[in-house]
Amino acid sequence: MQPKTTAKDFFLYLAITIGLYVSVVSFLSLIFSIIDKVFPLAGDYAGGFENTIRVSIAALIIFFPTFFYLTWLIYKDLKANPEKKEIWIRKWMIFLNLFVAGLTVAIDLAVLIYRFLGAEDLTLRFFLKILFVLASAVTIFVFYYYNLKRPVREYKDYMNIFLAFISAVILASIIYGIMLIGSPALQHAKMLDEQRINDLTSIQSQIVYVQWQNKGTVPSSLDVLKDPISNYMVPTDPETKANYEYKMLSKNSFELCATFKTVVSTTSNTIGTKPVSYLYGTDVINENWQHEATTTCFTRVIDEKLYPINKNKI
Repeated sequence: MQPKTTAKDFFLYLAITIGLYVSVVSFLSLIFSIIDKVFPLAGDYAGGFENTIRVSIAALIIFFPTFFYLTWLIYKDLKANPEKKEIWIRKWMIFLNLFVAGLTVAIDLAVLIYRFLGAEDLTLRFFLKILFVLASAVTIFVFYYYNLKRPVREYKDYMNIFLAFISAVILASIIYGIMLIGSPALQHAKMLDEQRINDLTSIQSQIVYVQWQNKGTVPSSLDVLKDPISNYMVPTDPETKANYEYKMLSKNSFELCATFKTVVSTTSNTIGTKPVSYLYGTDVINENWQHEATTTCFTRVIDEKLYPINKNKI
């Protein structure tokens, strides 16, 4: 007689399946971000990986231990009730995971062969990603194939070592990911600095497109930019609430300053490093707002040919 599947059994196996797939996807997402960070390609946005790492670590910290705990509860229940080995939800979960793992291995190898034959993206980081996807799929396949075949009360020591190794790899990836993105305090400082750059960009746009093009000169102070009708208020420092430093250098040039807490440069791997280029005259000036962890000033000179004055409004 087929053992009865209870509501508890159904939701336990459902939760295990969800925990497994979220853990695997989060682990691979974390590994891919680490690989992209350690082996960057020319033109990559160095700061783009941080949010992905944070999301992946948060998901792993919650879902991976939950997956292990629920799996332990299932096997504890199986030892007490061996007949539950034959319930349909358990068989469906195992065969589903075996199918997905086997399909992933096949697709992974097919992609590798395709890229190899076409000589496409044969970089170390590509091979590392293929390797981790393959290893993850094989691990899932081996784990569930073993549990499909083994007697309920039998659990080999080498499987405990196998699971301990997997846990160690995931823990190491989490620790290394945290080391890459920095502490929560550092992340908060970076967030504030990114807001400062956004504020300076907003002020600069207001100076160029509203003041310069409509009045033929840059403002003498930032107070001039306040416009209740258009609802534009001059941003202030997000932490100290102090006004940003501003200086009119000439009728078409100015200087903006802010005090930063982190470093952003062409060699640093922090947020805000994605370059934004503007054409001033015949040269392309790279305005990526690079700064040190101190007060940094940015000088801007407006080219009248590129940003013509609207003489009808003067």
